[in-house]
Amino acid sequence: MTTLAPDIVRAILDDDLPDHITLFDLTVDPSALREEQRLPSGPAG
Repeated sequence: MTTLAPDIVRAILDDDLPDHITLFDLTVDPSALREEQRLPSGPAG
């Protein structure tokens, strides 16, 4: 999780990810660029 953008980590810790996104989805080959990590629907908050 240390390679994920801070807002995505916050959404994971707050259990605020969209239902269709899992931690597995985010950790399998995450993009090195934080802008490319952004979720299309975006985490709430």
